[in-house]
Amino acid sequence: MNQNEFDVNLKIIRLREMWHNFCELHTELYEVTCDEYMHLLSSEIDELENDIDNKNFTIQKINGLELERNLIGQEIAHHFQQEKTQKLSELLNLLKANGHEKVATEIEKLNLVLLDIVEKIQEQNKKNQVFLNKAILSLRELKNSFSGKTTYNTYSANGMTKASKSL
Repeated sequence: MNQNEFDVNLKIIRLREMWHNFCELHTELYEVTCDEYMHLLSSEIDELENDIDNKNFTIQKINGLELERNLIGQEIAHHFQQEKTQKLSELLNLLKANGHEKVATEIEKLNLVLLDIVEKIQEQNKKNQVFLNKAILSLRELKNSFSGKTTYNTYSANGMTKASKSL
């Protein structure tokens, strides 16, 4: 095995590690998002601010990993004399076509786990947003009650108000 092949094998191994890291970081993000909801429910503002900082830090780490993934994907494609791979499926097909089926399969499986975690994060973020929408509406109603206005609202399925009537 020459140095060039050795280097690309290291990059392919690093690519697999990245997917593992993506799963770990997204799991951290999901946990922080759940913590955020609990702190919203209990009105723990200081803890909520910490959650937001942790969430932003985790997102920065994910973005950094994504930049590295794009670079390594380009380098792997260049090694196999292919154009830049835009999609994961293109990169995995390239790996499979060049004798790296095992790593490609591992990345595919990790990607399925990652997609599941991302879906859970999205669901939790929706719950958090519904809670925030209802809290903002309650504060608005409280503010209006001090000014003598009474407002009645109907909620949609996502916690947003459909209609508002003032008396």
